[in-house]
Amino acid sequence: MDYINGGDLRYHIGKRRKFTEVETKFFVACIVLSLQYLHTNRVIHRDIKPENLVLESNGYVRLTDLGISREWR
Repeated sequence: MDYINGGDLRYHIGKRRKFTEVETKFFVACIVLSLQYLHTNRVIHRDIKPENLVLESNGYVRLTDLGISREWR
């Protein structure tokens, strides 16, 4: 797994308490694109939570922890 030094979303929620509407829309778009990519490749994540959403240094959200994901047949 790549080293991502931006911290997880839970950390940032606790630190900032709330995000702007623009930041929230950007995070949601990143999450939706991640899920679309997985679903296109017939993978179901099954463990989406703030701890598994990690921010890269450039602000993009990366979906991690595919430990209990399943291939959809």
